[in-house]
Amino acid sequence: MNEAGLKEARILMVDDDVNSTCLMTNFLHRIGYNQLRSINDSTRTFEMVESFKPDLILLDLTMPNIDGFQILEALRADRQGENQIPVLVLTGDDSAKNKRRALAAGATELLVKPFDVSEISMRIRNLLHAHFLRLEIQQQNRVLEDRVRERTGELEGALEDLRATQRQLLQQERLSAFGEMAGGVVHDFSNALMSIIGYSEMLITNAKARADEATALEYLRIINTAGRDGAHVVSRLRDFYRPRGAADLLEPLDLNEIVTQSIALAKPRGAKREREKTVSFRTDFKCKVMAAGIGAELREVLTNLIFNALDAIPGAGIITLRTLTQRGNAIVEVIDTGGRSRDGLGTRDGVRHYQTPSRRARN
Repeated sequence: MNEAGLKEARILMVDDDVNSTCLMTNFLHRIGYNQLRSINDSTRTFEMVESFKPDLILLDLTMPNIDGFQILEALRADRQGENQIPVLVLTGDDSAKNKRRALAAGATELLVKPFDVSEISMRIRNLLHAHFLRLEIQQQNRVLEDRVRERTGELEGALEDLRATQRQLLQQERLSAFGEMAGGVVHDFSNALMSIIGYSEMLITNAKARADEATALEYLRIINTAGRDGAHVVSRLRDFYRPRGAADLLEPLDLNEIVTQSIALAKPRGAKREREKTVSFRTDFKCKVMAAGIGAELREVLTNLIFNALDAIPGAGIITLRTLTQRGNAIVEVIDTGGRSRDGLGTRDGVRHYQTPSRRARN
């Protein structure tokens, strides 16, 4: 703050001696200070502080009713931190004890009477300069706090917008994934229905099969398995709104049995070609192979692979399903002798190999 601004400071003088306040008022007027108040009754100090709102108090210590020490202590208790008013104590007692007590009570500076006018002028100037600097810093802090609050509000709004966008993108991704999954569910469910329809038609149209209890029971077991697998296919949709249940926990499976069931489920689609002896199914089980998994899902995978193999054989051919263990993994291979690929899978020695790496599991 410049000198002109300092001269506009409000200065309150508290002294029971009228002559002292008159002399101090005249002196301050001469050096340029115009907003001055003085009181000789110390009991009016706090009333004047509230109404005049001084930037500096010149305070005597020895006064009747309420002395300077009591005023200092009351001001310190009433005005904490940023609200403190600088107090320049003017006293005739130059004892060290008196000085320590005044400074401990809250005095900012202390001068002993009689004092040098140049010194008191500089002390008043320095105190006011520090006071206004502190007020300016407080104002800057308030502005910064307002800006921080404003920016925080903007950032919170931007963050909420980002979260809303993320939620929308997630919802779109879920809907897209749901659509893809629904297409897969329809495909797998159609395969299960094909098995049910195929074997039920065989029972309906084949009196010999109906008469043979063992054959009829075998067909019914296959129909039952296909129906359960179809129910499992539909239940996959629940993964979008709740986790797997206890019924979906992995269980030990005999892969040889899973392969046999998968061939039976796929046979209705290749029944005509099998009757015409253009396509035959074979299994290659060298040992019992166990793996942890979900039977319905493994049958879905193998059934789809068998259908791919049927499509890859334009004329006569053989589809072989092999189980084996390799380096602690349980592996199922679907091998056909077809000459063309419909899914981009490679060949080895003229034999097409279909594997299910996602279904490999350690024993």
